[in-house]
Amino acid sequence: MFSKWRDKIFISPYCKVDEVKNIVYNKDPIIHDSTLREGEQTPGVVFTLEDRIKIAELLSDIGIDCIEVGFPASSKIEKNEIKRVVDLGFGPTIYGFARAVKSDIDAVIDCNCDGVVISFPPSDIHITHKLRTTREKYLEQATEIVEYSKRHGLSVIYSAEDSTRCELSWLLNVFKEVTDAGVDVLRVVDTIGCITPTAMHYLITKIRESFDKPIEVHCHNDHGLALANSLAAYENGVTRFSTSILGLGERAGIAATEELIVALNNFYEIDKYETERLSEICNVVADIAKIKIWPTKPIVGQNVFTHASGIHQDAVLKNPMVYECFPPEMVGQKRRFLLSRISGRAAVKAKLKEYRIEASDEDIEKITLKLKEVSANRRSALSDEEFLEMVKEYLSKDSKMLLPNNV
Repeated sequence: MFSKWRDKIFISPYCKVDEVKNIVYNKDPIIHDSTLREGEQTPGVVFTLEDRIKIAELLSDIGIDCIEVGFPASSKIEKNEIKRVVDLGFGPTIYGFARAVKSDIDAVIDCNCDGVVISFPPSDIHITHKLRTTREKYLEQATEIVEYSKRHGLSVIYSAEDSTRCELSWLLNVFKEVTDAGVDVLRVVDTIGCITPTAMHYLITKIRESFDKPIEVHCHNDHGLALANSLAAYENGVTRFSTSILGLGERAGIAATEELIVALNNFYEIDKYETERLSEICNVVADIAKIKIWPTKPIVGQNVFTHASGIHQDAVLKNPMVYECFPPEMVGQKRRFLLSRISGRAAVKAKLKEYRIEASDEDIEKITLKLKEVSANRRSALSDEEFLEMVKEYLSKDSKMLLPNNV
């Protein structure tokens, strides 16, 4: 769909050698966005009905496959808001979140959701200290709740919270029982972000050897490995990914929707999602959540396409691919050249050209030296307005006429 960017993407050639390209991965992955559920577990974030509608609309617009709209049983307010969102009939498949209790499933049914994400942790530490039950009772409850959900027409994702700390033989036993009960998707959950990509690859291998069900991963980012673990799972046959815009979620959050979309696009040529609107949706969600997007945030951070070093600026002006593996326009960003003590003549010349200002090579040299001096004294970069004010003394009368009126 968006392959028009293909010839403007320059990734490592090692991603394309046969030994790498011949890995097992599905050409039609499914992104299950959980911004409206996991995202609201970000400390301090609360969504209104209008927020939910706006986010769901944007997720639908960029082609997201599934939306986890929230946790209906958590409150009457949330349940009513979720029902309102579902009734608007957005394109993606809509899931509600639930614990392994019938009243939670009933709340999802009442909201007319297409499916349910049943979160039920099988790890011994959760069974013993959180659920205060036994393995035997756990299995009985798990199979009963899956069968109950299926009888009521729901698509069921069995979300095995804390999967990555669960004894393998027991985890496989749990998945067998819920598979026999009719579950549609097995979700592997790295709840506290405690697995490595190599270990994730191993775990997925063992699960795929035993089951022919779609597998979804939900990776937390406590060690900064959420995206890496998601891709490790993808390269071993996983077809579904639970993510959120900006990686919002508990603690360090989860794999970021926008990062996964661009990784799938650039590394695996999966171009089913509208990348050009990623910055837009991220900025909308950031405003709603009342958070700032960190400047170095991959894909949508302000610094991602900002070039500071004079050497880099000169090279990018000659060919952007020297220091960019994909163009800013592909994700709705813009390229910027920072004006500071480490900027060079090329950036100064480009900035003057941007404002249709002509200057001699001699004046460009003087302006560059002055920029370095001012920036060093201030210990900061200069805004465009400050830069244009600074260069006035070096410009001819005709050039000054081209300066913006407020400078």
